[in-house]
Amino acid sequence: MPPLVKSLAALTVSTVAALIPLAPPAPADTIGTCSGGDFRWTAVNGAITMTPTLLTFTSVGRLWGCTGYPGITGATFTGEHIAWSDCMHPADGPLTVWITWDNGDSSTLWGPWPVGIAQPTVGPLQVVSGFGLGSWVRVTADYEMMTPAMVMGCLGPGLTTGPGHLSASMM
Repeated sequence: MPPLVKSLAALTVSTVAALIPLAPPAPADTIGTCSGGDFRWTAVNGAITMTPTLLTFTSVGRLWGCTGYPGITGATFTGEHIAWSDCMHPADGPLTVWITWDNGDSSTLWGPWPVGIAQPTVGPLQVVSGFGLGSWVRVTADYEMMTPAMVMGCLGPGLTTGPGHLSASMM
């Protein structure tokens, strides 16, 4: 194979490999857990309706029952989720979460976050800054779905806010 072809092949393989995200570690590598939490999400530029729309959601919440982290028993957080959304596909897009731990440390998490009608939503978010940098957090979030208010919102003017519950483990 000519050297130029070898170089181009190597460059192509390197470029493709760089685009593949690192996989989160196996759950057995858990270093800490927050056993409970709650949050409220709010659509800030519209509502979830039957028509797919690009929306920005904010969330505020808290975590409790944290173990495995020295000096940390809980946290508060805010989030921003920019997602395509409709009543059959509630939100699919990147999520950024800013956490303030009760010991004063902070963390920023980021990753894809596809919320579907089937609950819970479970997925990894990577710690991109602060406490735990480079680690992954496995989040299990239960968005309240199929309540009368949610169904009537979808059939009427749309949904602009809702509650949920969660737990998380850092790996």
